[in-house]
Amino acid sequence: MRAPHLLLALPLAAVLAPELLADRLITNDGRVVEVKKARKEGDHYRLIFEHGEILAPADERIASIEMEGDMSDYVPQNDDERDKLEQGFVRYRGQWMSKSRYETEKKKEFEDAQERTAFLAEHSDWFNCWTEETKHFIIKTNSSPELLEYYGDLLEAYYKLMDNRVGIKPTLSYQRKKMTVNIYKSREEFHKLNAGGAGGSVLGYFWSADDTLNFFHNYEEPAQSDWVALHECTHLLTFLIDQQYQPQIWLNEAVADFFGSAKIVIDDKGKIDIEPGQLQTDRVLTVQKAIEEGNDTKLKDLFFISRDSFDGFQYAHAWSFVYFLNTYKDGKYEKGFKKFFKDLYSGKKGIPYKSVPAAGPTGVGMMVEPADIRDLLLKAIKAKDVETLEKEWKEFVKAVPIEGRDARLKRGLRSVMMWDFEEAIPDLDTAIELGATDPRAWAYRGRAKAFTKGPKSGIEDLREAVKRDPLNAAFRAELSRLLVGSLSSGGFSISVGDDEKYTDEEAKTQAGLAMELDPQNDSFKSWYQRFE
Repeated sequence: MRAPHLLLALPLAAVLAPELLADRLITNDGRVVEVKKARKEGDHYRLIFEHGEILAPADERIASIEMEGDMSDYVPQNDDERDKLEQGFVRYRGQWMSKSRYETEKKKEFEDAQERTAFLAEHSDWFNCWTEETKHFIIKTNSSPELLEYYGDLLEAYYKLMDNRVGIKPTLSYQRKKMTVNIYKSREEFHKLNAGGAGGSVLGYFWSADDTLNFFHNYEEPAQSDWVALHECTHLLTFLIDQQYQPQIWLNEAVADFFGSAKIVIDDKGKIDIEPGQLQTDRVLTVQKAIEEGNDTKLKDLFFISRDSFDGFQYAHAWSFVYFLNTYKDGKYEKGFKKFFKDLYSGKKGIPYKSVPAAGPTGVGMMVEPADIRDLLLKAIKAKDVETLEKEWKEFVKAVPIEGRDARLKRGLRSVMMWDFEEAIPDLDTAIELGATDPRAWAYRGRAKAFTKGPKSGIEDLREAVKRDPLNAAFRAELSRLLVGSLSSGGFSISVGDDEKYTDEEAKTQAGLAMELDPQNDSFKSWYQRFE
């Protein structure tokens, strides 16, 4: 099993023509990119592609360069290499071989690539997607078989972790049923085929009406997809504990985000280990600034907040409160909170549930009044009163060390992902002013500007992002779109016209380079075709 972050790209040169000579670039995240020629120039590599040239720093982003096939200007490193060149040998896949063997290897690679391309194309349509049954899930995706395997392993590891922590004992009907997980290959497809009228900020959801977990794989930000998968799977798993329980919004979302904010570690054998409860500096920053400005949400109000009032600001407060309960003073409240949560969601006797109308076969759900949830929590963690607990919570949050630049960057990136573009710009402005070096600061600010002020306003930031990370295919694809007035956000695009053909040469070059840098991404290929 291979993590999706390390998926190898299909060699474009092999797909185009078996006899085409090409060098190879291997990036530090495992991508293999074929170029027409790669040569060292001082502290940079000049990479010559079919659609243009890239001058990339010879830094840690490039793991290695393999110069193969065309050895006409290759400088031998020793006498042995000089002898091989004189004998007409070429270097291919790190080995010296005869020209005839090289041509045989390239032909085989071409045939294999054709098979792989046809295989992927066959399943790229959602209605002919890959499907795999795991112990507890039916996983469906039209992204790739590697991602199918990855998400199946991830969700099964998460099921096991949550079962050990809270105990998942479904009713008899759900014991016999496997929940369906739909993973779409792009945000655009997710919204078109699944999310219906939901806003562009929706990244995924669990729907108990049809027992499905739905999200898309974000090739640009795979970590976002991990977070969404675990967050929404928390809702799925708490539903399995008791299908009739109707949770309170602040607790339900805060717990999902606490567990969804996880560190995912994959060992050499492919086993996944999940460490939930990671610190979210951007959310801490939001609460810290609210406390400083005197408009922070009080605990007595958080306990009674309605679903309609639960926005991103309240989300940060709710998460920080649950994070506090699970990490304060070496576990002072952790054990009590775990028991409270498990008892509340599992229908334990003695908890004052009341019947309410709800979706489902019975039409009846069970809920607990906010005041009772408050009292149950205080009793479980042995807290003196709400005022004392709030003081501890807010002092805890204020004491969390935050690097302003990094926190503002993270919050700005998250805001763009959630389509809160106007809120994102001040954070990204500040992060850049404070010395941020992450190219995403410029790429995401450019996207936010494009969606708030028009595509042209984001061009210069995208150009800067490309300059700082010249091998990033997504940045080049987005720059290409902005150059012709088309908007794109994490795979979700709004074009000028569905069938419009474009003639802008810079946009075409950037689209072609994006396609060559990441030939496995079908959206880059389809975008480039708009220029042909």
